[in-house]
Amino acid sequence: MKLSLVIAALLARCPMFAGNVAGAAEFKSIPETGKMKLPAAYVVPTEDVTAEQESLTDYWQKVTEGFAVVVVLDNTRDERGQAAGYDAVHDVRQQIWKALLGWEPDSDAGPVAYSGGQLLDMDRGRLYYQFEFMLTREITEEDTRQQDDLDALDEFKTV
Repeated sequence: MKLSLVIAALLARCPMFAGNVAGAAEFKSIPETGKMKLPAAYVVPTEDVTAEQESLTDYWQKVTEGFAVVVVLDNTRDERGQAAGYDAVHDVRQQIWKALLGWEPDSDAGPVAYSGGQLLDMDRGRLYYQFEFMLTREITEEDTRQQDDLDALDEFKTV
């Protein structure tokens, strides 16, 4: 799936980020290179999981595509840590859910579903939390080389 579509949806529907939404290849690089103003969100790819190929004569397979939204929140609310940034995770989650859940990013994709979340890291200044999502799409013969080869045979027959 095109993660640029997710970034655009978050930019349009999550005002709390004030435009501070970008893509990243993985979480590992965000603490070092992620320098956007807080709160910020980074869309990262996660794993794709496939089902068995279901057709004996052509191609039909379901794939579940995953992506995550890693949010970086201010964790310096007070000196005693009583109102730490983790409290803001609930509010962020609500905006992200409103932006993504049930949305079909393209005509070949099923609706986006929430698959979980987890605290990734936290220090005195920042909290990193990952919200995970998935959607399912079908791979058919139209997406394969097999169909191109069959189309080429049809063209050869008509020549």
